[in-house]
Amino acid sequence: MKRWSGEIFMIGAGSMAEAFIRGVTETHTVAPHQIVVTNRSRQERLAYLAQEYGVRIATSPSEAATARLIIVATKPVDVERALQGVVPHLHGQLLLSFAAGIPIERLRQYSQGKAWPIRTMPNIPVSVLAGMTTVTFGEGIQDADKQAVLLLLQQLGDVAEIPESLMDAATAVSGSGPGFLCYLLEAMEEAAVDMGFEAELARRLMLQTLVGTARTLAEWGLSPGELRRRVTSPGGTTFAGLEVMRTGEVHQVLGKALQAAAERSRQFSESLTV
Repeated sequence: MKRWSGEIFMIGAGSMAEAFIRGVTETHTVAPHQIVVTNRSRQERLAYLAQEYGVRIATSPSEAATARLIIVATKPVDVERALQGVVPHLHGQLLLSFAAGIPIERLRQYSQGKAWPIRTMPNIPVSVLAGMTTVTFGEGIQDADKQAVLLLLQQLGDVAEIPESLMDAATAVSGSGPGFLCYLLEAMEEAAVDMGFEAELARRLMLQTLVGTARTLAEWGLSPGELRRRVTSPGGTTFAGLEVMRTGEVHQVLGKALQAAAERSRQFSESLTV
């Protein structure tokens, strides 16, 4: 089993920080004592993480000096302030941001060029270690360090390394994707209730259908289109429903939704760099 070597200094103690800590410690990729956590407020969260996972609570920003990896798990608007305290203690560490919309160049500026920036976009299922994280590495990071960081992120689910130019699109597809899927499931659940199902049973049907379909696609190595064609008999029930979706231009609407989300992500990133 591969393990992480070195200390991790984490800034932030929210749900993303906990997801990361849970993922890397439960799989024994990182020993709890290798993780030091700090938080500007909500000291009760630090106490909880220490008790629940065995991580250490930072007593001073200077502890970042001995870390191999600095992780920023704060809100995007708080990233600059979060890094101010550790900048004097940076000397070439890896700097990974979980904050949405912060470009590599901005991370480099916030760290005054004293750390190697890494930008990520995790989605909400990382909280149950079944997420999708896209990652962009800043120029100059050694391959061994890249592989070590990828090992950590893989404990939260799947990981894809992409160019930064695709980060806004990734935000739309996998970052906002759970919201889009839930919107569709919500509509299907309501329709099932209208057809006579109790809400709880309707939700159970929808959830298992979603989980089972995703697993089938993954294990059979099929595209969504291929599986759709397999379950669609000419003139059958699925065919009838799909005809309604085609008439309603659902395909085009979903495409527009992704484009709108990607554009908003781009606008958000630009607003943070002003």
